[in-house]
This record gives sequence, C-alpha cells and structure tokens, in this order.
Amino acid sequence: MLLILSVLSACGKKTASGTEAQAPRVSKGTIEASDIGLAEPPASGEEESNTAGSYTLPQKTGYEAPSSTENRTIVRSSRVDLEKARISIGITESEIKKRMREQTGNYFFDLMEADQQMLYTEILMVLEKHGENILISAKDADTLKNVFLCVFQDHPEIYWIDGYGYSRYGSGNNSYFTFSGKYTYSKAECDAYQPMIDAYVSKCEAGLPQGARDYEKVKYVYEYIIQKTDYDLAARDNQNILSVFLYGESVCQGYAKAVQYLLRDMDVPCTMVVGKVNNGEGHAWNLVNVDGSYYYVDATWGDAGYISDTDEGDTLPNGVSYHFLNVTTEEMNHTHTLDNVMPMPYCIATDANYYVREGDYVIGYQSSKLKKLFEEAAGNGENYVSFKCSSEAVYNLCVTKLLEKQEVFNYLPAGAKSVDYFTDEDLFIISFWF
Repeated sequence: MLLILSVLSACGKKTASGTEAQAPRVSKGTIEASDIGLAEPPASGEEESNTAGSYTLPQKTGYEAPSSTENRTIVRSSRVDLEKARISIGITESEIKKRMREQTGNYFFDLMEADQQMLYTEILMVLEKHGENILISAKDADTLKNVFLCVFQDHPEIYWIDGYGYSRYGSGNNSYFTFSGKYTYSKAECDAYQPMIDAYVSKCEAGLPQGARDYEKVKYVYEYIIQKTDYDLAARDNQNILSVFLYGESVCQGYAKAVQYLLRDMDVPCTMVVGKVNNGEGHAWNLVNVDGSYYYVDATWGDAGYISDTDEGDTLPNGVSYHFLNVTTEEMNHTHTLDNVMPMPYCIATDANYYVREGDYVIGYQSSKLKKLFEEAAGNGENYVSFKCSSEAVYNLCVTKLLEKQEVFNYLPAGAKSVDYFTDEDLFIISFWF
C-alpha cells in the first residue's frame, strides 16, 4: 500500500480533512438609497428581495479522471524478454537512480517511501518514451494506480496520456507487472507540438516583471491564464495543457495543469490537486508554495466566464475574480472537498492571500480604509471595490453598517442613488460595483 505521511510544512502539521463541501453562503443584490439612510427590514416571514441566497455551480466542471485497464489477454513473454524491452527504452538501474534524484521537489514524490519513488520514476520514464508493455516494479494493482495518479498530478508536461493499462503475470508473491500508457498522441506528434508550447510559455514569461517574487509570479500566472482562456466544456484536449496553450479554451483540469506548468517553469513549487465541489462534480485546482507556505489556487473559479451566473463575475473589471487566489484550507473546504491519494497540507498562512497582499483587507470597520479603497477605484477609473474582512465578526459589522444602514453611500460618488453588491459569508468578502 502507498505510505501515508504527515505533511510538515510552513502551513502547519495537520492534514486536510475530508469534510464535505457545502453550498457557498452568498448574496447578491442592489441597494437603493432611502431618504432616512436606513434600509427597510423585510416583514416577518418575507425574504429580502435584494439577496440571491446560496448558489450552485453554473455548469459542469468538465473534469475527467484518468482511467486504468487490466489486460487479461496477455501476450506471453519471458521475463528475460521483458527485461530486455525495459532496458531498450533506457530504464536501467543507473538511469533510475539519476531520475529519482531529479524528482526531488515534486510534491507527491517527496511523500513516498523509496520503493514507491522507484515505481513513480519507472512510470514516468515509460510515459516519456511512449513505452508499451514495459516491466515495472509494482507489487499490486492498487499501489500501481496510486503511484500513477501521483505522477499524473506532479507532471503537467506529460500531456499525451489519459490513463494507463497493465498486465499481471504470475500470482501471489511471484507476480509481476508490465505497464503501458494510454497515449492520445504519438511521439512524433508531441515533438511537433512542443515548439508551440514553448512559444506560449515564452510569450507569457516575457510579460513577467523582472525580479518578481513568488507572490507576483502566482498572481501573474493566475491572471494570464484566466484572461487568455475561455471556459468551454467542448474544448479540444481540455484535460491537458494543449487546450490552454494552443487553443485558448479549456476546463478545470486544463486550467490547473497550465498553471502548474508555468509556475514550475518559474521555480514556484506547484502541483495539481483533485476532489469535488459543492455540486458533486469532480474538479481540479492547485496547491502552491509561496515563500515557504502553502496555499490553494483555483483559476477556474477565478474566471468570470465560468462564474458569471453565480456571483459578481459578469461585472469584474478585468474578468478576474481573486476570491480563490492563495487561500487557506479552511476557506477552500467551504466549497471544495479534497480527494487525493496522498495527504495535503493544512494551509493556515494568509500573508500571500490576494486581499491581504494587495491591501484590500480590513481588520475592523475602518472608515478611513474604506474611503481610501473607493477613492483609489475612482482615481483609476474603476467602478468596482472588493475587500476581505479579517473575521466573521468584522464581516458581520461591515455588512450591518454598509448594507443594512446604507453607509456605503458615504463612500460612493456624490449623488449616487443605488449600488450593486456581492457578499460571501464563507470567505468574508464584500464587493460593490457602482
């Protein structure tokens, strides 16, 4: 069985729980200025007309897990012949040791014991060579599946597979396995695609500010992917990086693998994680390490093209929502449920959260801070303000004062008669557009 280890990270030592994700508690509506400056409360038993309540996802996530198949019609080959085939594609003892050293730093690889690390490396080498029926060191089908999934999630550059097949020889302690990838493209086709992938990466990285640190890199890639990609369930190759890099259309797994590919190229530790979201759909997003602390990032849920039917996505000034840029496990658990074969860190750091880092973070009902946020938006020609509260108590206070008591009009341009808002009770975020 795959060894399960605790993750000792800058985020904390506790692993993420399997708590079921719930529907987000959000509201969206319009406030009309009243003569007395106070909104009329709804009559008993009536619902407020300016709230939308909780929501579910607007459409399917498009996630597809890789598949596995056991070959029950085995072409008989001697163990000697299988050993020769293994060596013929470069899987030798010395090369395995070299490649294992190179895998250090990959999230899932680092959590494994040595025997699983060896199997991980063998699988990776077979996939890289488009190998078929190659002898590997797997001892059972369950371990093979788990290790394959770790390779799949650690390596976005292996885009030409959508699963694997295996053959089992012998039985009990005398059994051994051969492995084949389920290849969607030939080696020649991959060689033809690589220059186009490299061109996309080069163009993207050309816009990265010189001297950018981890946070700036993550934010840049998050925005770049979202602004250059349309969410489309029918997108070609939508489970891998080609959909984003070549066609500009994808679904969640394509977004996540593209983010991972780019950040790793920028030396920011990043892996893909999988699970489910509040409507029960499978989903993929990312875990990143920023300045030594882990955070979750979900570029799909940051794309206005995906979220426009559920919250303020249709009014975002640059088409990007930052609600899921560098968030904690607790925040992610409200809407996402992890389902990985290895444990994930329990992320508690907030220093690199978008709202904290950008100064759109309030620790109380700070009139001067709120005034500054609205003035800066107006000065930049924007009609959108979004901020995050430091706690539930602060969030509730801001909702009471800004929405119920209509104090938001103290910060709006003179003569404003109405304002649209969006609130997220789970993430403590309040947004206005006017």
